Amino acid sequence: MAPWAALDFAPPSSVTGCMISSVPTTAVADGVVARDGEGLLVLDLDGDGDERTGWVVIYLHIAGEGRVPVGTQVVTGEPLGFPSCEGGSSTGTHIHLARKYNGEWMVADGVVPFVLSGWRAIRGAEPYMGYLVKDEKMVVANSNPDNLSIIPLIDE
Repeated sequence: MAPWAALDFAPPSSVTGCMISSVPTTAVADGVVARDGEGLLVLDLDGDGDERTGWVVIYLHIAGEGRVPVGTQVVTGEPLGFPSCEGGSSTGTHIHLARKYNGEWMVADGVVPFVLSGWRAIRGAEPYMGYLVKDEKMVVANSNPDNLSIIPLIDE
């Protein structure tokens, strides 16, 4: 994946390391599952099944067990599978999200920023040191298993 294109999200857990989470990852938009592989799921947002056209969202580190099959049409918020360490090097259970448009990697905080439920990705000075902003709130990337980087689900 291109530098600065991806966002990493770890599910809530009381333990660290690699395991299959019991908390599913969900579709960030409506689409069709166009491809899968070891730890990989590609969600095609224009629904034509061709990841070279339109927008696609790439999910990495999704466990093979419990993953929705290729060809499945999903709507925003539907479960896709479970975070794990499958599909590449990983120090802990998480989901790696990235986007492509017409086959080209899209930088997470580029001209078309990656926005999820109103949270906009901002590049940090170093890889894995970015943050998300929404209104006056900010969540800073944190690799420690504490509550400092929890994204509030309810607007306060």
